[in-house]
Amino acid sequence: MRSLPVGALVAAIAMFLLGYVFFDLLFPMALSPLAPDAAQAVQAALGTHLPASGSYAVPMDEGAWMAGPSAMITFAAAGEVPTMVMAMALGFVHMAVCIFIFGLALKAVGGDFARQAKVVLLTGIAVSAFMHLGDPIWYGGGWKMSIFLFIADGVMLIVGGLILAKWFTSDRAAAAPATY
Repeated sequence: MRSLPVGALVAAIAMFLLGYVFFDLLFPMALSPLAPDAAQAVQAALGTHLPASGSYAVPMDEGAWMAGPSAMITFAAAGEVPTMVMAMALGFVHMAVCIFIFGLALKAVGGDFARQAKVVLLTGIAVSAFMHLGDPIWYGGGWKMSIFLFIADGVMLIVGGLILAKWFTSDRAAAAPATY
């Protein structure tokens, strides 16, 4: 069987390229437009009223949340956003580690490509749905971003998983001794 780390690296590269398509080229479609003056006012208010980088529920009280308006805010204070190079490097490592773990699961399942492809498809959909479709259900936010993230992450996981499934079940891989 082919080396899992090498297969995970190949799969992570494919996922990274798909990430570029989704999160650089297509990402604006997932966002709701905000007028520049409104965006500037919100940005100024965030910088003035939030003490540090983090995630905030506004308001925190359940009754006030239900009455609205309310928001879940993921906030990065000035100077705390990683450089693009650092974000890309850490993002690639994140993808590589996650797809490596997915590869461990595929090795545990075993079987031919058809069996592993079914596992990849169902797991990719389930994981992506769990990660992203709960936000509008539990917190009442909009569906647009959640559906975009569900599709983007689902496609990236499934493509990476299918690469590993093919990696493990190709004729050459089946003839080779197992290595880690």
